[in-house]
Amino acid sequence: MLLSLLLLVAATGATEADRGRYAACLALTRSDPGRAIETAQAWRVENGGTGALHCLALAHFARRDFPAAFAAFDGAVRASQTAGDGQAIVLLGQAADAALAAEQPQRALDYLDHALASGYDLPALSPRAEAALRVTRAEALVDLKRDKDAAADLARATTLDPQVADGWLLRATLARRMGDMALAETAILKAAEQTPDSAEVQYEAGLIAAVKGNMDLAKTAWTAAAAADPDSVAGIAAAKALKEATVAPPAPRIESGVTGADGPKPQL
Repeated sequence: MLLSLLLLVAATGATEADRGRYAACLALTRSDPGRAIETAQAWRVENGGTGALHCLALAHFARRDFPAAFAAFDGAVRASQTAGDGQAIVLLGQAADAALAAEQPQRALDYLDHALASGYDLPALSPRAEAALRVTRAEALVDLKRDKDAAADLARATTLDPQVADGWLLRATLARRMGDMALAETAILKAAEQTPDSAEVQYEAGLIAAVKGNMDLAKTAWTAAAAADPDSVAGIAAAKALKEATVAPPAPRIESGVTGADGPKPQL
């Protein structure tokens, strides 16, 4: 998330000095978030605008001061709208990512609904951008136990942009959980076309096969998942499933923190 947001100031036509200041502030959020807060606050007083507030939000997030982080995100969105720099949608999406990471799905949903609604003086959404936001929104809805609404968002996301990151994988997982195995199979095949070497995709393919009673196929998929990324959550789960061998492991929930709106999630 941090490096991807170096575009934030660059896209506004800021001076080279401001771009350098923004990059330095972002770097501090990783190495010394306390100093990053001081730096961002000082820059904010000097009319640092969107960039200063965004750095402040990330620094507070790094210190797990979530109320302060979300207040700074809110300020960054307002500053972006006032400046007309075209970054408000990006900021709302990333604020939603942060809210999911902080296990606050309702706040994430509020940010995403703001981003998706008309009448907020926001830039028009491209199909690709809307699709990415809707995938993140589906994650929030699953956390809020609104699976049907999440399924609708994932259906729209994969229609708007069939290549949307993690859209087909999450759609397959949710369809399996809801008992729609035909859709689950279709969606996991689409996900495999996008990322055939993904441990997450192979693990989910194994779960779907196991639910359908095809344990040979399930074992093949889990073997591939464990080999693809043995230290990942999916790889470890696949190795565990292989040991159990004769029964399908319990269906996991869709986890927050997978890829979302136009960039990686916060990893602070």
